[in-house]
Amino acid sequence: MSETRDRWGWSGAGVLCAALVLTGCGSDQHGKAKGEQSPPAPTARPNAAYSEPPPLPSGVPGTPEAGVPTHVDEHDATSVARAIAVTTWTFDTKIDTTAADAQRRTAGWLTVGYAKTVSAAQPVAAPDASWTTMADHHGYTRVTARRAHDTAPDDTPTEAYRQFEVTVTPRGRDGWKGPAETWVEWIHLVRSRTGEPWKADNMRVAR
Repeated sequence: MSETRDRWGWSGAGVLCAALVLTGCGSDQHGKAKGEQSPPAPTARPNAAYSEPPPLPSGVPGTPEAGVPTHVDEHDATSVARAIAVTTWTFDTKIDTTAADAQRRTAGWLTVGYAKTVSAAQPVAAPDASWTTMADHHGYTRVTARRAHDTAPDDTPTEAYRQFEVTVTPRGRDGWKGPAETWVEWIHLVRSRTGEPWKADNMRVAR
């Protein structure tokens, strides 16, 4: 994956933190040779005075200025994936504390397990200057998602992959307009059988 840090002070991987948890990313046992031992755990922390900062509070309920997708056909993988891609990047500093609040709005289009992980994610690092600038202008984002075709496997009755080029443009309620950014988002969707609604169980994003 290419550049994963964006100007909103969160990483592209941050959008995917839930996916990484669900796939076991970060397990130090993954890929070890049989019989290989893990190093012993340290007996003391390097800095005993250090304590992790508390997580940032979640935003407040509400609909972002740019709205959220409606009339989504949940039996169409492309329709569901597009709604997720757009919603993930539709921020509103009036109701959102961080970009994680926008991702939580996708929960209805995610599998149960993935939705729980996304909903529970609480960033501890404050957004960077770009988010602060947008907030100073009481800002929000407008988002477009264009279908991009990749060498993904063909759809099956229970599995589909979709890729979108997502363009994010910050705007202020005072007339300000910030520079646009374009990201590529891949979404993996599943369902238990034909006729059931599609749900995403994994996402990743890159510049």
